Amino acid sequence: MNAPMTRLAVIAGLLLGSFVACNKPAGSAAPDPSGGAADATAGPGAGEGGAAPAPCKKTGCSGTVCADEDVVTTCEYRPEYACYADAVCERQADGSCGFTPSEALQACLQQPPAS
Repeated sequence: MNAPMTRLAVIAGLLLGSFVACNKPAGSAAPDPSGGAADATAGPGAGEGGAAPAPCKKTGCSGTVCADEDVVTTCEYRPEYACYADAVCERQADGSCGFTPSEALQACLQQPPAS
């Protein structure tokens, strides 16, 4: 494959990874764009010598994705997105970023505030 086609394939893969992240259920972490499983030792901020992974943060247009890097999503709004304003975005037991389940988050998602 020539260099322009290789670059195009990489860009398509990154865009597809972002699209998949946008369409995962709410509260899911973003996928690892390299196609591998995310873990506590991989990703931005993880370096040689056991450096700590980058901190998790709320990202995406509406702040409904919890990831250790910026994730581009579509910018529609749904009432349940307000539930994530007070949700805790942090590294989970498996090492991936995600919203920590809580009774308050679950209750809000079941009965989102009126828009």
